[in-house]
Parts: sequence; structure tokens; C-alpha cells
Amino acid sequence: MAEENNGKTIEEVKKPISTDLIIALRKPVIANGDEVNELKFREPSGADIEACGNPVILDMGAEPPKVNFESRSMTQMMARLAAVPPSTIRQMHPRDWNTAAWNLAGFFMPNL
Repeated sequence: MAEENNGKTIEEVKKPISTDLIIALRKPVIANGDEVNELKFREPSGADIEACGNPVILDMGAEPPKVNFESRSMTQMMARLAAVPPSTIRQMHPRDWNTAAWNLAGFFMPNL
């Protein structure tokens, strides 16, 4: 299921982000057997895209252009980047999931 820009412009989605992203969680989740209150995501690589698929879909045919998430691919990507099982990502509060996804989206945007 794809999710749209949520009111963000392409430029806002592409904003530079640090190489490590830490998301404080609204509700703790179980990660690798431990209860955690935050998740740390590393910068993705091409190998991560090959393994999980590209989780961000850019629709340049729309006006304004739209950014969508491939939710399953993004969940797999988040799990891989945070070094936790996908079940951890599935436990996340929806706002936390979206916060992480939007912050990671910039890594998957092309330079146009």
C-alpha cells in the first residue's frame, strides 16, 4: 500500500539528513529481545535497495509531484537499517513508523 507526501514538497522530502537517524518512540517496542524507547537507523546502501526494493516511489506525472511509500518495502528497509527484525518495525506506533519513513525518504530521492 502506498502512502502519499503528507503535504510535503519534493524539496522538503529531499532535505539533507544525517547518516544516522535516531527516532524516539511514543511507545516502547521489543527489539532483539529488549524493550527499547528509540531506534537508530544507519544510512542505506545500494545493497539495501537490492535486498528490500526501493521503498520510495516518485510520481513526476502528478502536479505537484508526489512521493509515495511502498509500505512493505519500507518496513523491510527500516528493519534492515535498524538491525532489528521486521516484527519490531510492525510494533511501532503509526506516527513513529511515518516519522522514520519520512526521515529516511530523502536517501531514496534522485538528484533531478
